Amino acid sequence: MASGEMPEAEFIDFLARVCRLLVAHTVDGSIHYIFMDWRHVYELLVAGRQVYSEFKNLCIWVKDNGGMGSFYRSQHELVFVFKNGKDGHRNNVQLGQYGRYRTNVWHYS
Repeated sequence: MASGEMPEAEFIDFLARVCRLLVAHTVDGSIHYIFMDWRHVYELLVAGRQVYSEFKNLCIWVKDNGGMGSFYRSQHELVFVFKNGKDGHRNNVQLGQYGRYRTNVWHYS
C-alpha cells in the first residue's frame, strides 16, 4: 500500500503517520515489529526515527524459497524493530534459560 504511488517525501510522511498511530494505540515501552521491503529501508528508517525512541534491531526472516522477482529473488523479509517510549520493554525470553535462544536471523518455514 502506498509504495510506488507516492514521491519519497510523501511516502516517509505516510509511514510516520502509520507509526504515530501504532504508538497512540500501544503502551509506553512496547516493541513494534514492522515488515518492509528492502527497496524502502531508507524511508522506514527516516519515518521510524521521527516517531520512536529507539531503533532496536533489524531482523531477517529467511524463507525456504525465493519469491517473485527479477534479477535476484528475495528469500527474506526485513523486520524493523522499534521501541515506543521511554519505559522499559518487557523481556520474557530470559535468554539461556529453558533452552531459549533468540537472534536477529529467523529461520521459519
